[in-house]
Amino acid sequence: METLNKAEQKVLVRQAIATFIDFLNEASKIHTEKHYPMLSAETYWVEGGQKYIKIASGRTNGQTMVHCFVDALTGDVYKAAGWKAPALNGSRYNLMDEASFENLKTKWDPYGGYLYKGRQ
Repeated sequence: METLNKAEQKVLVRQAIATFIDFLNEASKIHTEKHYPMLSAETYWVEGGQKYIKIASGRTNGQTMVHCFVDALTGDVYKAAGWKAPALNGSRYNLMDEASFENLKTKWDPYGGYLYKGRQ
């Protein structure tokens, strides 16, 4: 198996994050239409970061929150400890591991409960 350098690995992780963002936005839309049809769905986007990429979320009311962090090199998903840093007590999922990503999709909820330890 070919070993990737850090730059190539980061590109692959960014592609996985784009797929993750697409999933989050679609799942949020479906959940909101089903349970809260009068509200707009929460949207998710990349807010930046070097070592840990911040995934932010918000609604049209302008309030922005941190949803989670993703390790830019490995694709590990971490619960947010706050606006600036992940909770470093263990990753919850890995976007580069297909089985882990599928597990994330089955556990996802719009409130971030799937990111708590023990819910994987």
